Amino acid sequence: MEPSPYAPGSLPEYLAGRGRERDLIRDNVSRLSMLGRSGGPLLAFHAPRGLGKTSLLRMAQRDAIDDGFLTVWVTGRDDRPMSPDLAQGLSVAVKERSFGERSKALLHRLDQVQVEFGIPGVKVGATLSGDDKAAPGSAVLEELLEDAGRFARNHDAKGLVVFVDEFQEAQLGDRKSLLIGLQHFDGAPEATPVAIVAAGLPSLPPAVTEAATFGERSRFVELGLLSDWSEKLTQRREALDKEHSERIERLKDAEQDLELARIGLSKERAALERRAAEIDAARSVLDEDESAFESEREQIVARARRAADLDGTGRRPHRAGARADRAGGRGRQADPPGALAQ
Repeated sequence: MEPSPYAPGSLPEYLAGRGRERDLIRDNVSRLSMLGRSGGPLLAFHAPRGLGKTSLLRMAQRDAIDDGFLTVWVTGRDDRPMSPDLAQGLSVAVKERSFGERSKALLHRLDQVQVEFGIPGVKVGATLSGDDKAAPGSAVLEELLEDAGRFARNHDAKGLVVFVDEFQEAQLGDRKSLLIGLQHFDGAPEATPVAIVAAGLPSLPPAVTEAATFGERSRFVELGLLSDWSEKLTQRREALDKEHSERIERLKDAEQDLELARIGLSKERAALERRAAEIDAARSVLDEDESAFESEREQIVARARRAADLDGTGRRPHRAGARADRAGGRGRQADPPGALAQ
């Protein structure tokens, strides 16, 4: 048989071979929306480590969120009460759903619980209901579940589903409070849509009955070994998902490179356009200079032609000819009378 694909604490993207267990959880949770009441007695899965208990609960939590339920995840611990962890998880879940001002009172109460029981040795006397002071940590669990369940019902969240991993490790008072709360919710005249789904080691069933004798009415489901085909299917699916993710990453890298190339081309194009504009400006200046030069040349040619035309008419003789004429006149004046006759 192949090794189990469910390493402790792992969360596979695909869950093969646990369809029956997921259906059991869906049926339990569906009571909240169909009947508007609690999910009934505790539904608890138990098995040795490495058989996918945590993975099953995580997948079921995803299913519940997709179906519109308010969900919270807590892990049983014997070294501290569960109430501050539950309050913190509920606070995160409520904020993620973006209820706005409607959740202000509930969030304030959850903050009080975290301060009251989440810091060892610190007590602030937080008031949780009416004028009563905060009860011991374990007893507060029932109040938190009731308040959160009714809040979810009144604000279109169908109900509250609590997932408890390592249930057998929780303190005795916490286990008892969770079981008592479910019993009260199931028989309360006012509907309190809360369901609890737990998982743990094979010691979980006796830990439940130790907390409350009526805990024996809980539904215990033992997780068996996965069949070879289920394990192989899960491993194959995970390999395909990994390959798909790698392809997506490569595609993102290629798109980033393409975008950088586009930016580089845009910059180069802008530089070329600026250079072309500079050349156009220089060409314009050159054209203006050529036009001015041509105009000046035409003016010079015109003046030269006018000067040549005046010389040809004789109306304005050349200065050198005028001087010669004057000199000739002076010579004739020097001849003696009667020279022409001789």
